[in-house]
Amino acid sequence: MLDDKLNLLQVVGYQNSGKTTFIEKLCQLAAYEKLKLGCFKHHGHGGKPDRLLKEKDTDRYVQAGAFAAGVEGEGEFHFSMQQMTLDQLLAFCEHLPLDAVLIEGYKHAPYRKIICVKNEQELLDLSKLSHIQAAIYFSEEIQMNKNYPFPIFSAFEKHGTEWAFNLLKGGRVV
Repeated sequence: MLDDKLNLLQVVGYQNSGKTTFIEKLCQLAAYEKLKLGCFKHHGHGGKPDRLLKEKDTDRYVQAGAFAAGVEGEGEFHFSMQQMTLDQLLAFCEHLPLDAVLIEGYKHAPYRKIICVKNEQELLDLSKLSHIQAAIYFSEEIQMNKNYPFPIFSAFEKHGTEWAFNLLKGGRVV
């Protein structure tokens, strides 16, 4: 499994469940600790995602049939590849100078994951996924009516974010 080579963690949940907000918090911790973190998102809403650079030369290359295209300027590189799978993306990450990788989405991929939820029904639904390490809830009024085989943290407390960050770094979680 690729996450044996990379410190890899997925953040999954339904739309507007707090995934991006949670990943931003992890990115801030990574920047503070000078951890080189790669973040990649699965566009799970159907259709192709909006391009970062519209009507640029790289778009013209892709429209003309290029399988991959990229542009670099002042040390910043933007890359596009047609039909990239999660496994290909992770293999690509192994060649980058990254300490850890966060993946948003790909609910059914077989990697360690944190689930983000707004209510217990979402928690019940998503608790059937594999490799769940913890859940983060983004509601101050959530009521837990069931016990779960993983820890559950409030997004309004720092402990859950710090717990997930230690997991991402490959460290011990308590």
